[in-house]
Amino acid sequence: KAALENALGRDVVSVRQHYLHYDIRVTPHVQAAAGFKYNATLGFNDNVGFRFGTCYPWRLWDLGGAAGSEDNAAATQLPILEIPLIIQDGGLLNPAKGMRLDEETAFQYIKQIAEEVERVGGVLTLLWHPNAVANPPWWSLYLRTLEYLHQRGAWFGSVREIGETWEIGKARGQV
Repeated sequence: KAALENALGRDVVSVRQHYLHYDIRVTPHVQAAAGFKYNATLGFNDNVGFRFGTCYPWRLWDLGGAAGSEDNAAATQLPILEIPLIIQDGGLLNPAKGMRLDEETAFQYIKQIAEEVERVGGVLTLLWHPNAVANPPWWSLYLRTLEYLHQRGAWFGSVREIGETWEIGKARGQV
């Protein structure tokens, strides 16, 4: 984190665990100790939707404690806001695992989920990997999705921007 901040010349405050490797008893504590404020890991590798039943950001808890305690009664809230991952390219389109959808069926799923998130005023987090640009159906679906969301008036932002905006709205009683 420090090396990246040095190279960028700015704070790095958001994270997503690669391959969504995450241990709910350990990872949030480690991320907080590293100084992260926003996490966008908690979603599906092989599906899409609301893994934790919500499209609203929420505060993470230190369930294991600094010493790895199993006593959840001692759990404390951490300064990390989870921005839930709702849709990932591989969960929709990977031919070897997950939903294994074609582009058109995947787009129908995206529209259905986006409409539900819009209805409740939540956050629709998309994860499209950089190598999708070399895979025409995956890239086409990404561009179609962005155009669809743009036409619906969606606001786009980074995980950091989403987290900061959410916290401002919460402080003002707007979310």
